[in-house]
Amino acid sequence: MEAQVPAKLFGRTTVLAITSAVTMTFASSSTIVAAGFTAEQATAGQTEYQSNCAQCHGVRLEGPEAPGLFGQDVMGNWDTAGGLYEFISVAMPPAQPGQLGEPAYLNIVAYIMQQNGAEAGDTALTTADMANVGLVAETKDGAAQLALANQETDIEAGDTNVPQAFTWGKELPQFKN
Repeated sequence: MEAQVPAKLFGRTTVLAITSAVTMTFASSSTIVAAGFTAEQATAGQTEYQSNCAQCHGVRLEGPEAPGLFGQDVMGNWDTAGGLYEFISVAMPPAQPGQLGEPAYLNIVAYIMQQNGAEAGDTALTTADMANVGLVAETKDGAAQLALANQETDIEAGDTNVPQAFTWGKELPQFKN
């Protein structure tokens, strides 16, 4: 009797499906690193943010004219620092999308992360490793404290209906009172 090979035993489609599932499992288990930016990047990002973003997204990321940029819902919208960077580096600011340069966008991402409760570390945020910096994981501990602090102030909720051209078809979370 001849030994059965997996393709004959289960069928080619089944073998391909199993192989794909195993491959996807290993590919999706990439390491999410902590503290993916430095304090210097966040400080520089604050300056860049105030100059280029605050007029629409608010001084404290509260979003009076455009969607707010704080909270776990917002951080989860992009999943990683790389996702946020990819979006803002091609779409922001609306009057001059993509014109700030790589260092400015990296610093703005670091500032947004810091303002959402992420702690700075010793390693600078770079385009090479930002896909491994999870926004939800990085900001989880500080998010509750920031939400409470923002509830204690008089922040006016702005219009969060942003034209889809600015959101690349993604539905952004609504400001929550």
